[in-house]
Amino acid sequence: MTRPRSVLLALPLVAMLGAHVPAASAAAPSLTWSACGEKISAELQCAKLTVPVDWSKPGGKTITLTVGRAPATGAAVGTVLFNPGGPGGAGVQELSRALPRFAGLRTRMNVVTWNPRGGVSGEHVPLESCAAGPAFATPDSRREYDQVLKANAAGIAACRDAVPDLFAHLDSASQARDMDAVRAALGEEKISFLGNSYGGVLGASYARLFPHRLRAMALDSVPDHVDPFAKSERLQYEGLEAGFRRFVRWCAGSSDCALRDAEVEKTWQAVVRRAERRPLAAGTRRYDGDDLKSLAYAMVGDKARWPKLGEAIASAAKGDASGFDPQGRGMPPRVTAMLAVNCADGFRYDGYRAYRAAVRRSAAISPNFSGVRENAWLACSPWAPKAPNPPAPLPVGKLPPLLGVGPVYEYPSVRAITDQVPGSVTIKYDDVGHGRYLNAGDPCVIAHVDRYLIDGRLPAPGTTCPSWPA
Repeated sequence: MTRPRSVLLALPLVAMLGAHVPAASAAAPSLTWSACGEKISAELQCAKLTVPVDWSKPGGKTITLTVGRAPATGAAVGTVLFNPGGPGGAGVQELSRALPRFAGLRTRMNVVTWNPRGGVSGEHVPLESCAAGPAFATPDSRREYDQVLKANAAGIAACRDAVPDLFAHLDSASQARDMDAVRAALGEEKISFLGNSYGGVLGASYARLFPHRLRAMALDSVPDHVDPFAKSERLQYEGLEAGFRRFVRWCAGSSDCALRDAEVEKTWQAVVRRAERRPLAAGTRRYDGDDLKSLAYAMVGDKARWPKLGEAIASAAKGDASGFDPQGRGMPPRVTAMLAVNCADGFRYDGYRAYRAAVRRSAAISPNFSGVRENAWLACSPWAPKAPNPPAPLPVGKLPPLLGVGPVYEYPSVRAITDQVPGSVTIKYDDVGHGRYLNAGDPCVIAHVDRYLIDGRLPAPGTTCPSWPA
């Protein structure tokens, strides 16, 4: 059996909770703004908002959300709610960190965010219990699969047992209801939404529950949460292969690539096969082929790390895998509270047969990275109940045209969402790089997104943003 190990993936759904579940009340409390405190920009104002843990029981247990606002610097025409992704990213801290990115948007819009339930802010879950979860393995038989399930169930127990009621309500549909409570407390009839990365799952969830509340929605580098899981996984793998081909072409023509004179793809695949036969040394650790794929996954999506990826493959071809993990730290386990969101949103396999079918599919689609996503989502199988917020189509006739942004390896997944709504446009960023607005501050992307969120003007279909910087 391949030994358990963790996978560093930032992965990268909604069955509605039912008409009996109330939306945010029209008599929702207003927000009282004050300074946010240390380590947060003085330009931001903060407030507290109490919401139910279980939205089907509005009179039951509650949690308090921290809401942050960067007020418009000019005459405001509306509000943009912003989610940084994760899932569980601390919106207030992320908005504060990246505030210069929002300067153009703030000329006409208030930008509001919040620290989501169960997130990395630690306001709702004990991080000492929830910061690390199960390690992941690639079982090759039902017996090995059952062993992995037991180990993974034990890996989430401390977090689940610390906050059992909240842990059962971390799905993105519950978080979309939190988001609508923020809207109501702001006194806004409609809001615009900007979702980065996993924030797209929240955006899709909100669109299904509250389509009449959306004025506009921009989605940047987001996963597909409208198609069945098998299709969304195929799109992710196709995108990853496209990103790797970009690396291969760069390597062939760059003096910064240690594999410039080698057949890059064949060398990489030979390294993986060798590591599967006998794990390669990396200091005191050893990594098998799936480990190397998981470590290389993050490097493919970051062009600044391509020279290091070339060096790592070249060294691994000689038997030294330390270039994939230069600090010798290994791959940390998934964050349990984040994993709880993923699992509740339907990123999971319902049994051994479904898991093995996914492994076979990825081997046919992705010769260079098959298995990396199965390793991650296998952790949901032993403990998550039936997903309360699975992927589902959008109510297309009730939504405004959407704007998407996607680099080459995420473009198909973004389009899976935006193409559902007539009149929508998806900008293709002609390179790799996750999160072009928030993470990269790409001026081409920012200009198009700001224009759309402020004035409702979409770019022309087929618009492409160039690499920035070159």
